[in-house]
Amino acid sequence: MGRNTAVKRYSASYAGQPVELFDSKRGRLPVILEMLASPWLMRASDLRRGDGSCATKLAEESVEVAWDAERQYPSFFIRAGRIYQIDAIVQIWAAERAWWDPRRKVSRRFWRVLARGGVYDLAYDRDRKVWLLIGIQD
Repeated sequence: MGRNTAVKRYSASYAGQPVELFDSKRGRLPVILEMLASPWLMRASDLRRGDGSCATKLAEESVEVAWDAERQYPSFFIRAGRIYQIDAIVQIWAAERAWWDPRRKVSRRFWRVLARGGVYDLAYDRDRKVWLLIGIQD
């Protein structure tokens, strides 16, 4: 078998220890939220491939969003006929650009959300009054 026989035979699990660390999606959620809030993690939109291209999927497609007026957050969005329930809000930011030029003006509010096992960037375009899906990191 080679020189690493003892290493190859070693069992990393203890007797009685469950094989699965998290028994459900609900059990994983606190860990995922903690990792997403960590300052040492990079945004997926900041990651680059070897050829210099962006590692995320960029999109700008209209989506239907249900707004939770009590919490002031989106609660789910619909893309291609599928409902994506939002499990957590990861980050919120805004962009105001070229406000002096009506042709180039940008006024958007962004929500990075955790939904169905992926991270999605939603934007509300305040000028056009439309919701957009602008990024997917899954």
